[in-house]
Amino acid sequence: MLFSHEDVRPTQGKLVAAVADSLKKKKHILIHAPTGLGKTAGVLCPALELAMERDLTVFFLTSRHTQHKIVLETVQKLNKKHNLNVVCASLIGKKWLCAQDNTQTMASADFAEFCKSLVEGDECEFYRNARGKNNLIGKRLVESLHKEGPLAAEQVMIRATNERVCPYEASLMLAETAKVIVADYYYIFHPNIRDSLFGKLKKKLEQCIIIVDEGHNLPGRLRELLTTKLSNRVMRLAIQEAKKFDVDVIASLVEIQDVLNKLSVGVQRDKLVRKEDFLVPLEKFKSYEELIAELDLAGEMIRSEQKRSHIGAIVKFLQDWRSGRDGFARIIKREGELVTLTNSCLEPALLTKEVFDSCYSAIIMSGTLNPTSMYADILGIPNALQCSFESPFPEVNKLSLIIPKTTTKYAMRNERMYENIGLHCADIANRIPGGVMIFFPSYNVRDSVEKYFSDEYEKTAFFETPGMDKAAKQRLLDKFTKEAKESGAALLGVAAGSFGEGIDLPGVLKGVIVAGLPLDKPDLETSELIAYYDKLFGKGWEYAYTIPAMTKSIQNAGRCIRSEKDRGAIIFLDVRYAWPRYRSCFPSEWNLIVTESYQDELGPFFGRLF
Repeated sequence: MLFSHEDVRPTQGKLVAAVADSLKKKKHILIHAPTGLGKTAGVLCPALELAMERDLTVFFLTSRHTQHKIVLETVQKLNKKHNLNVVCASLIGKKWLCAQDNTQTMASADFAEFCKSLVEGDECEFYRNARGKNNLIGKRLVESLHKEGPLAAEQVMIRATNERVCPYEASLMLAETAKVIVADYYYIFHPNIRDSLFGKLKKKLEQCIIIVDEGHNLPGRLRELLTTKLSNRVMRLAIQEAKKFDVDVIASLVEIQDVLNKLSVGVQRDKLVRKEDFLVPLEKFKSYEELIAELDLAGEMIRSEQKRSHIGAIVKFLQDWRSGRDGFARIIKREGELVTLTNSCLEPALLTKEVFDSCYSAIIMSGTLNPTSMYADILGIPNALQCSFESPFPEVNKLSLIIPKTTTKYAMRNERMYENIGLHCADIANRIPGGVMIFFPSYNVRDSVEKYFSDEYEKTAFFETPGMDKAAKQRLLDKFTKEAKESGAALLGVAAGSFGEGIDLPGVLKGVIVAGLPLDKPDLETSELIAYYDKLFGKGWEYAYTIPAMTKSIQNAGRCIRSEKDRGAIIFLDVRYAWPRYRSCFPSEWNLIVTESYQDELGPFFGRLF
């Protein structure tokens, strides 16, 4: 058997067997497998073994850069152990592999047009050296990179930039001969990106095994990909842009702005609108196709000057709005002075269907892919095989408490409740030796609780901030880790923020508090998603509201125990966690204790283990 490690763990062996069986039958499989099972090796090795036998390509899709490294290391181990020469390539977003200055801050659509204009105008030295008249430079670089074995995208970026070769094209050239390609979801599920990629790599979807890591994120990512928005803020910026560059589209932009403003009259929070409510008034002013064409041309002119264009973003919205596809909700929303018109996607299967219908086999896995039947439904693969595994970590190493003393329920939010949450969080965190992460449903709730927490917490507190980039995130983690090891510390974040999943701090975290239930806002979009899933599957509340919130909570809790040696407490601080509809979503093997007397549980647990 092709495997990267000397030994196969018992449960990992069952995972390998399940994957091998699904591949043999050319079936898709959904796998719920908690942290510590060895999912990457357990899934990748049987997939690669079949790919080598039948001349297939394995795409390992992940949104986490850290996972790229794990896959590359697994392939390296396989090569060394079995004396193989398996080529593995790592692809990240195209703009993150661009050697031109100041491109990483550009919007994706703006970058795509900027890149296209440079290449078509023969103005990019990096592209010329990769695919143009100087392509021998690129070929020599790729030959050298091949000899060095699997390299992370960041390493290719540095080497290619130094050689004045386009890092993206160099990565594609490496991928042409790769048996394993690690990439973001969009490389396969975005139709245009996939078609372009497969055209360059000379590959066919039918000859690909698709592995989706952290599959619980896939529905949301794909819905987000198909959702477009237009706001009065963007309209104002677009009008300013047109004036600045003296492009003759101001009248058209003002007309769009007027239609948007009229649609928002009388809207207090949000309201459903029809496609015609936006289209018909614009058609009276000018042909819709003509409107798109003139704005598209203006956007291109502006991007040639400043790389990005608000007018170009409006074009994308106009193009998507005219589509008559089912599975969308058209909503106008008002938040103070901000008015936003959204064409919100409700149906991720609009993007998954073609992929799963065509690929050789798909493996969708996650530590929180539970229930697998829900993901089979909403991803459009009802006939997929399904399997679930229990955590390999000893339950005795984990104290799991539900403390039903407070709630973040909207109707119950007030200053007194914020004070109670803050005091309980501080008291619990003070009783836990070492590092503690505390997750709240939103920054607003976290900030409302913070003053009460900080008054009572006896150690150093750190705070996640919205929109942190990778470097800022790492700096905060480093400071928190240092303080947690020395004298204990708390990091207060948000359930869906930078630290809610994908963070490994073995030996550092001794506790996680999930303060509140991170339910989506009870707005019109959520209501439409509930109604849509109810219509399709008869499980709207579960699929659109309850289970996504519990998945976030369980992901947050999972930051605590990352290895079989880790020991710690996970605390769910909200009365609703004890309600049957939410409690039933916890993994069956968890020994949950519901108690208000948490002091009686925390003291003996940490006294016994530390």
